[in-house]
Amino acid sequence: MFDNNYVIVELDVLETGEKKSKYENAGGVETMKELGGEHSGLPFYAFLDAKGNKLADSNVMPKDMNIGYPGAPEEISAFMELINKTAPRWSSSDQDKLKSYFVENAPKADH
Repeated sequence: MFDNNYVIVELDVLETGEKKSKYENAGGVETMKELGGEHSGLPFYAFLDAKGNKLADSNVMPKDMNIGYPGAPEEISAFMELINKTAPRWSSSDQDKLKSYFVENAPKADH
């Protein structure tokens, strides 16, 4: 569903030790900062248009906090709002499937 609506570019950032030189993308941290993710934690995601202009990012929770992995109901709602904003052609049935996936795969709280 994502491939039908986005061109996905993944950057590995904030690696430590040996992983830093082996896996981290050169310039990735700078790109993350430019897109507003400097204090966001991971995963951070930004949505850009075809010209590279930022449409939205994952800092949409209260106090500009990052959604991260959308597992809590309010995070799932915020993520789905990003989908609506940035992929207007995404079908409602596929949006429902995505939302159901997040609900079914939400991290379980330890008791």
